[in-house]
Amino acid sequence: MSLKEAKMVRRGYPDKLLPTPYVARKWSITIATARRRGFLLLVRVYPDMTPQIPLEDRHTEAVIPVPSGYWSLFGVYDGHSGTDTSVWLAENLLPAVTGALVDLYSKVTGANSTDATHQPPPSEIEATLQETFKRLDDDIVNAPLEAIFSSNSRHTAVTLLAPAYSGSCALLSFYDAQSGLLHTALTGDSRAVLGRQNYDETGTPTGTYGVHALTADQNGWNPSERERLETEHPNETTVRNGRVMGYGMSRAFGDAVLKWSREVQDRLKREYLGRTPRPDLVTPPYLTAEPVVTTTQILPGDFLILASDGLWEALTNEEAVGLIGLWKDVRSKRSPGVDPLTVNPPELPARQAESDGTVRYRQWGAKKRFVSVDENAATHLLRNALGGADSDLAAALLSMKAPRSRVYRDDMTVVVVFFTEDDRRETARN
Repeated sequence: MSLKEAKMVRRGYPDKLLPTPYVARKWSITIATARRRGFLLLVRVYPDMTPQIPLEDRHTEAVIPVPSGYWSLFGVYDGHSGTDTSVWLAENLLPAVTGALVDLYSKVTGANSTDATHQPPPSEIEATLQETFKRLDDDIVNAPLEAIFSSNSRHTAVTLLAPAYSGSCALLSFYDAQSGLLHTALTGDSRAVLGRQNYDETGTPTGTYGVHALTADQNGWNPSERERLETEHPNETTVRNGRVMGYGMSRAFGDAVLKWSREVQDRLKREYLGRTPRPDLVTPPYLTAEPVVTTTQILPGDFLILASDGLWEALTNEEAVGLIGLWKDVRSKRSPGVDPLTVNPPELPARQAESDGTVRYRQWGAKKRFVSVDENAATHLLRNALGGADSDLAAALLSMKAPRSRVYRDDMTVVVVFFTEDDRRETARN
């Protein structure tokens, strides 16, 4: 198959989903294997335990055959102010990124070539992801305005601008099986963390895991984000108490009330049931959808955790990696009938942070004690972010109804990806 045949979306306004055989849509367990470098994908989200009704988070996964083997894409979309933006991204981001990557790879190999030996440099993949994110946000925020202003229809305005008035973070990882490179793009305050087996000087596994943050939260507490905002908006106070113009993140899709000019918002308010412009709107846009992209060489045995910020309000990076390490160890040793294993954070197989900056367990007045009882790794993380071994606390948190529940827990979406042994190495050994 050529790259031309692999391209499954059109350019421009990407409103078509990937064909069903290539898209993982299950809520519980999704398993896929790559031809060259494999992965096991475990996804779990709980639509019935969220403070927002309906759930504002979304996630998508896709495994796409290409001439070099497979591309794998994993996306987490943490919506706010409604579901419209996160739903739009779940339908459009992966197809748009796939199409842009096919265009990029075709420039290197030729549209009809099956040559898999040439790869675009990581810098070009990074630029492609950044431009695609920005183009899609423009499709959400600015593209509908011309149609609205020429229609004189309030119904059209309300319908087309729903994703613009709502907002969403986006976390996307793109794995190329041929190169073994994982490219992770973040807009917002979701987070990607990689766990990696540690080895001693003889090359023997130590039974512990290294913790590698692939993203940095984009909010008012991030020094580089504060500096960027101060440079772009001098003589304005854009950050207060870690929040950007009142928002929890400094980058996002949608949230057009912080991106449109006052003139546009005045007209929308006057003619199309728009919102009243903010009094502190001076030099928009204040938020951007341009992602920060990192590139990581994947090794056999690595695992990737992608999650919305609700998880990270309860677990540190080190705890999350340690919990997945614990999950792996328990699954490899557990016999039927064995009681659940409970541990304290220092007992996890990952070096823990010197200080715990998470807020939820302190808010709940509880000490962290973790448990391993789940067959699904992502469910395992969710359980331990919601009380862990304290089953009474977990039951209390899950029994709360909105709006009270919003005070005590946020939406949580977790994707865990395990990268398996390279079958080319297995063939070489045989």
